[in-house]
Amino acid sequence: MSEFYAVGEPAAPMATVSTSPVVSPGFVYVDLHDERVQDVLGRIRRAIQEKYPSAGFSSYIGTQPLGVYLEVYTDGDEFRNVLRILDDSFGDLCTAAGVAVCVLPRQRAQAQAA
Repeated sequence: MSEFYAVGEPAAPMATVSTSPVVSPGFVYVDLHDERVQDVLGRIRRAIQEKYPSAGFSSYIGTQPLGVYLEVYTDGDEFRNVLRILDDSFGDLCTAAGVAVCVLPRQRAQAQAA
C-alpha cells in the first residue's frame, strides 16, 4: 500500500492506493514491485539459477497475452532445459493475484572481437 499526502500536510494522508494487481474488462493495473509478483519471480529465478548460476533476467509487463514476462538469458541454447526446470518445479505459472507469468528463455548475445 502506498500513501499520498497533500503538500504542506505530511501528517494527513489524502488517499491510500493499493499496489495489488487489478484486471477487469476496462482496466488493467499490475505493479512489478507487488510482493506477490516478486515472490513468484524470485522463486523462478532461484530454480533456474540452481542449474544456470550465470543466468540473467529481465522482467516487464506484456500484453500478448497479458501478464508478467520474465526473460531468461543463458550462455548456450538452453530453451528446452529452462522450460523443463519450470515444468518440473512449477507447472502453470500464475501469481497469487491471478496474473499470468510468461517465461521466455533466450540465448545471451556473444560479444564479437573486432
